[in-house]
Amino acid sequence: MTTTNGSREAPKTLRRTRPRWLTPLILVTVLLAAIMAMTMLTPDRQGSDEDLDPANPAGSGAQALAHVLVDHGVNVTVVRNQRELLDQRVDSATTVVIPRTDQLSGRTAEVALDHVAAAASVVLLDPDPDVTKGMGLPVDSHLTDLEDATAGCQGAPIGEDFRLGQAHRAYLPTRGESAATTCFPDKSDGGGAMVTLAAIAGRPRLTLLGDTSLIANRTILQADNAAIALRLFGHTDRLIWYVPSVADIAAADSTSRSIAPSWLQPGAVLAASAFVLLCLWRGRRLGRLVTEPLPVIVRAVETTESRGRMYRKSRDRARALAVLQLATRRRLAAYLGLSPSSPVGSVAAAAAAVSGRSYHDVLDQLSSPAAHDDSSLVELANALVSLEKEVRRI
Repeated sequence: MTTTNGSREAPKTLRRTRPRWLTPLILVTVLLAAIMAMTMLTPDRQGSDEDLDPANPAGSGAQALAHVLVDHGVNVTVVRNQRELLDQRVDSATTVVIPRTDQLSGRTAEVALDHVAAAASVVLLDPDPDVTKGMGLPVDSHLTDLEDATAGCQGAPIGEDFRLGQAHRAYLPTRGESAATTCFPDKSDGGGAMVTLAAIAGRPRLTLLGDTSLIANRTILQADNAAIALRLFGHTDRLIWYVPSVADIAAADSTSRSIAPSWLQPGAVLAASAFVLLCLWRGRRLGRLVTEPLPVIVRAVETTESRGRMYRKSRDRARALAVLQLATRRRLAAYLGLSPSSPVGSVAAAAAAVSGRSYHDVLDQLSSPAAHDDSSLVELANALVSLEKEVRRI
């Protein structure tokens, strides 16, 4: 029997001696091994993951349009920051397209337009007021919601019957800009989803299109998006595809848009979630709440008795009497419906009216500081108790 009991207790002893940190260590090791395996087995993806980038094959990229342009003999040059753009030679046989205008500030937009002033055409996708004002363009813009809109314009690079899949911004040339062509009209608020500004001295021909999904891989086949994109991007032998970088925006640049990277918000959410999970995981290690008996029992009246002994030891009868009178006044005021901050005269008058005593007698009991010895203090305390009983009719 002794041997059997010993053999049964042995596994329990072994379980107790296992370190607590062993289980988390095993889980972390397995997780790291899984991440390394996925990293090694996943082939490296060539290209870019930026939206509307010609090297991005995903649905938000524009690789399909770039490949078609190359197949049609267009020399596509991709630049991904303003320094690379300024290093490019731009002439009348060059088209410049800027699809990510949301990554431009007013200053960088002005610098880019000045450098490409000799281009045959410049195409801007969804430029907002920050960009149009920075470039000094004579147009206003407003948000809209157009779907399957017909061009309905003449003299533009596209056909009159071309249909645009969607647009969320419309442009309206300002007064004095007569050499402007408006297509895909916004019949509710005026203007159109595409405006072409004729070339003038120091400025090339500009096409503003209030839609970025026109060239995206997932939507380029909607309506006549592909035909519109080829007409705008491929009418010259050379195309400079400028993908702006937020790193070009200086701290002093004024912009109404946030220039935070796209991963900032998801990263913050992920970090907050990890912190909450960590708190829950470690919080459970504390175990359930248990009750613990107190070592001593403290009576509620002990504070009052202790203060009384302190007054007695210091022979501060005036202070003891003042405390008793203040407590009596507060109880009487509460019973008589008076404010706790009511003056002693008001409390005395109300108490005298209820008890039948004289006003001066009650006022003297509630405010007199006379307490010459212990016996007089006891007498005054008993008088206060009697007054309170008469008022409360106890």
